[in-house]
Amino acid sequence: MNQYLDFQLNSEFANDALRRCARVTEDLVETLGNLGALVSIDVDGIGRATFTAGHSNLEKTRSVQVGDVYQIGSQSKTITAMILFLMARDGLLDLDDPVRDYLDLPIDRRITVRHLLMNASGLGEFTMGMSTQRLDPRINFAPRDLVALAFPQGQIFEPGARFDYCNTGWVIAAMMIEAISGRSYGDMADARIVKPLGLMNSGFGGTIPAGEPMRGYMDLPFARDTIDTSECLSWAFGAGDGVCSADDILAIYQSLLRPDSALKISLDDLARETMKPDAAPYFPMSWGTEYGLGLERRAWAGSEVWGHPGSTGPCGTSTWIDSERRVAVTTAVTHHMKPGAIDGDLRYPRAQLFAMALSTGYALAHERDQSCPSDTALTIRTPS
Repeated sequence: MNQYLDFQLNSEFANDALRRCARVTEDLVETLGNLGALVSIDVDGIGRATFTAGHSNLEKTRSVQVGDVYQIGSQSKTITAMILFLMARDGLLDLDDPVRDYLDLPIDRRITVRHLLMNASGLGEFTMGMSTQRLDPRINFAPRDLVALAFPQGQIFEPGARFDYCNTGWVIAAMMIEAISGRSYGDMADARIVKPLGLMNSGFGGTIPAGEPMRGYMDLPFARDTIDTSECLSWAFGAGDGVCSADDILAIYQSLLRPDSALKISLDDLARETMKPDAAPYFPMSWGTEYGLGLERRAWAGSEVWGHPGSTGPCGTSTWIDSERRVAVTTAVTHHMKPGAIDGDLRYPRAQLFAMALSTGYALAHERDQSCPSDTALTIRTPS
């Protein structure tokens, strides 16, 4: 296990929190059998602590490094929402326009762009239309083919009636970006998000960024192949095909808290309006979530945070920001998926991991608030 600290602390309370977070990161590999793990915690006025454990490849010849890139999964939804928000601000569309004003798709005329970005379209879920027994993630899926997989499920509920996760809507959202701009989704993400924020290790829409990857692996049930899935993302177009480093994904979410951000998008812009799920949601992971424009509202460690989890099968991730305490955390865990495995939730106890990372951030924020005014820096470079 490695740890990288941008600061040094005298408080045993804060140091104990860091030690326990490091132990949880290590436990994900040593006890729960994951391949690699990374946890990065950023506290304004203190600095950043990053913990890594395990390996970035199946051969276990390379340890996970702080600058590695990894699949961010559904955190990509936040980026897709930010691009469309910027396009709407530029007058290229209205978030309350019907989707069919821009795309020729056989969907309900009442479904708007906003419905897509709030998971409130009522469309079927394309991932439920995929045969997991025959799925080969190396196949290059076309976006319209993904959308077509959801059509046999019909319209699940009235557009705008509630929040219910719908990856299909995000594929359509990325298709809209391309139809309106005349550019690829990946190019638009680069132009509207990556370059303005000065990100060095991020790619979307099939763009694989520089940097060594934290690789995830999958055994195919119908063959004897073990697949490195680190570049197999066409099936997640617009909904989960992003690849970032920890520094970059933190920069994207933290930009929502900074008035001087080059994007000029605030947390309030994306979180002002929210929706809640039905008591028995169609997509089970919708339960317990409040959703804005590409953002979840949660309280993993007892305080309000905004962000998004993500999963691409062998890679589970998340980023969460607390605007009041000026804390941000990001996590990534990779493993080797095998056919018929039912231990996913046990192998990747995300609620425990998210709460541990945030609680550690709160311990550091307490140290900051007790030690100095908010405008006093405590950062001293002492990597260990």
